[in-house]
This record gives sequence, structure tokens and C-alpha cells, in this order.
Amino acid sequence: MSGSVMTPCEHRSGEPLYGGLLSRCRDCGLVSTSARPTFEYVDTYFTEDGKGGYDFDAPFARAHDEARFVAELRRLEAQGLKGRVLDVGCATGTFLTHAQRRGWTVSGVEVAAYGRAIAEKRLGVPLVGALSDLPAGAQFDVVTLHHVLEHIDAPLALLRDEVRPRVGRRLLVEVPNFRSLARRKHGPRWRDLRPDQHIYHYTAETLPPLLRAAGFVPVSVYTLWEPLWSLRTARDVLGLLPALVSTPASNGAGVQDGPAAVTDTSAYVPPQGAKRAAVELSRVAFRPLVATLERAGLGERLVVPRTRLRHQVRCRHGRRTSSCSLFGGRLG
Repeated sequence: MSGSVMTPCEHRSGEPLYGGLLSRCRDCGLVSTSARPTFEYVDTYFTEDGKGGYDFDAPFARAHDEARFVAELRRLEAQGLKGRVLDVGCATGTFLTHAQRRGWTVSGVEVAAYGRAIAEKRLGVPLVGALSDLPAGAQFDVVTLHHVLEHIDAPLALLRDEVRPRVGRRLLVEVPNFRSLARRKHGPRWRDLRPDQHIYHYTAETLPPLLRAAGFVPVSVYTLWEPLWSLRTARDVLGLLPALVSTPASNGAGVQDGPAAVTDTSAYVPPQGAKRAAVELSRVAFRPLVATLERAGLGERLVVPRTRLRHQVRCRHGRRTSSCSLFGGRLG
């Protein structure tokens, strides 16, 4: 991998993956998309599930995001955190809506004017299009980046120069987990690969060094399964288990064939009655297995939920320095 705006490390040796679709650094292991993504986040990205978008207001999306974000907020609150929260890349404001309902004072950053306008209407508060548009010196108890960092071509600069000054107590980062069991099975057809949008593909081994280089100390790192359980989820878990012992070949399938194992969610209806009981029984039955997979680092989502700031930055090589080459250029 060559040092450039596309690669936050400056190592020079890259290993091609999936026929050159991706490149993995032979030194630090960071995976990047070989060709710079040119995806544009137009209005339809927020309203259509096709063509790489996500309909944030569809019934499935609402149920999925409620399960995901309410659980996250409960974890934060259980650690004594409550107050001002800043969501960077807040889209149409779903996370902030749930936070506001629970008594948080909410702020958000969203570069896409369409998504920002919807979020402002929902929340009744003005949002901004860039971190630099926030009031000078403003800090927040919690700053969150939900599936944002993989889209950023200069993540170190963003975290160090723009995010870090805004963190009062806690930074929380969530990204797709490139080491997930689903990615291992589906390869280039993994639904969260999205090489047309995602520049970097992080693991528990490559994300913490980036955070440390930006002046954060990751206190914990873990993976999570999909938040909305269903009978199909149970079937999918069983279908992934063979990938624990062998990595299936791509069988000639590439990203151009579309993502594998994507459920049609357009007709989603929350389970009721007997079906709801069956879903809950399966969730309880599968929980020990899912928890084991999460602890093994194989969940779909990679989360760094607890970080603390440090004034003296150390590079991964253990040196107190302001010029380590890992993740590009100067630190501190």
C-alpha cells in the first residue's frame, strides 16, 4: 500500500484481495478499496434501498435502528453517561431521535443537506454540515460515529483534528467488521463490503491503532451481531457456521453479482402473537452461540464503545513522538 490520501498507513507493500478489488497492507493489515470510490450521497440514498441506499423510514429500518440504538444508549447510561451527545454523520437523525426521547441534549453533523433537513425537522434543533461549523470550543459528553469512518479517505486527520477537540468524556465508533463470519463466508459479496462507498475495511487489529494515533486510548473493543432478531436470522447464523472451519471459495462470484444473503425487507411486518413468541424463543436459544461468536470477534459490527483522551500520544511502536509514520505523517 502506498502512502496517499487513500491510505492512512504509509507502508508500501500491499496484498491484493478478491482479484485486486481490495488491498491489504502486508505490514499493518489495514484493508482498503483499490479504486477510489466515487459514490455520491444524493437524496435517494436516504429513501431507497436499491443502488446502495438505505430507506431510513421503512418499517424494517425503523425496527432495526430502534433495537440497535436503544441498546447502545442503555449501555452508555448504565456507565453513568448522560448529557450532551454529538452524532457525526447523523443522516436523518434516527439515533439522535432516540437519544432525545431519553433526555439527552442532541447535536448532529450531516454533510448531505437532504438528510440534515429531515433530521432538523424531526429533532426541532439546528444541525451543521461540518464539524468546523460547530461553535468554537464546544464539547460533548459523548461523540458517536456510526458507520462513518469507513467512508472517510483521511480518517486520522478527521479523528485527530476535528473529532478529538469535541470529545468531552467518551468517543464511540462503530464500523462494519471485516473479520466477521459473514464476510469470511461471502467474500466479495458480503453485504457490508460496499466497495463503491467504503474506502477502508477495519478489524479489531487495525481500528485501535488508528484511534491511538489520533490521541485516543481504546478501553474496550468488541463485535456485535445484527440487532434485530428474526427466525431468518437464526437460519442465517446456522448457515454461517461452516465458515468457522473453512473459508469458502468465491465460486466465481464477484461484487458485480450483488450482495449475498440480502433479505427483501420491503414487506417487513413486526412479528405478532405466536410468531413473536417463536422469535423470542429462538433468540434466547441462540444467545449463547451468538455471544460466543461476538466474543471471538466474528460479529457483523465492530464497536469501540469506550475511549479516553490522552495528552501524550504514543505510536504503535511504543515511542513518545510526534512523527510516527504509522497511519500517515505527524501525530499530536
